[in-house]
Amino acid sequence: MVVEDASGRVLREVSEAIGQATNNVAEYRALLRGLEEARKLGAREVEIRTDSELVARQLLGQYRVRDPELRPLFESARRQLATFDRVSVRSVPRSENARSDWLARQALQHPGDSADAVVETARRGEVGRALGALRRMSPEQVQAVAERLVRELARSARQLQGGPLFRRAKMEAGAGRAAAPPEGGEESPGSTGQGGG
Repeated sequence: MVVEDASGRVLREVSEAIGQATNNVAEYRALLRGLEEARKLGAREVEIRTDSELVARQLLGQYRVRDPELRPLFESARRQLATFDRVSVRSVPRSENARSDWLARQALQHPGDSADAVVETARRGEVGRALGALRRMSPEQVQAVAERLVRELARSARQLQGGPLFRRAKMEAGAGRAAAPPEGGEESPGSTGQGGG
């Protein structure tokens, strides 16, 4: 998905894997993401250029939406479009949509990249944005994010185990065990009962 200003300058590009889906579902998901990005940028007018004649004609009311899988996406798109002051929709040849097609191919070739992007976004402290991305992901993509997070946590745990805080905690725990009297309340031989270690 590409968002450009009126002069054709690229403002946003997004390349995300969405899991298994039909081309029409992918077109609608890209449209919804593009509208979201346009709204974040403060756009009041949008021109939608899609190489999906079906999506364009459905948005223009020329085709009915018969596919039950497309119906909620279509309705969501109509609601979002209603928030803009002016909207136009054009069906364009694929050659005029080359950058979007290239981005789509990149997402298909590198499906794990979107999981990496969500984890990196969360790491930067942008938790709300990471959660928003998770909500748009397929179950397979959410699984990839979960696996990446588990790997990150395991690596962090290994680093902590070798660090000074972990060694200090082990020494303090060891000292506490040496100072505790054995069961029955008696102190071990040589123990002063003062703690230590």
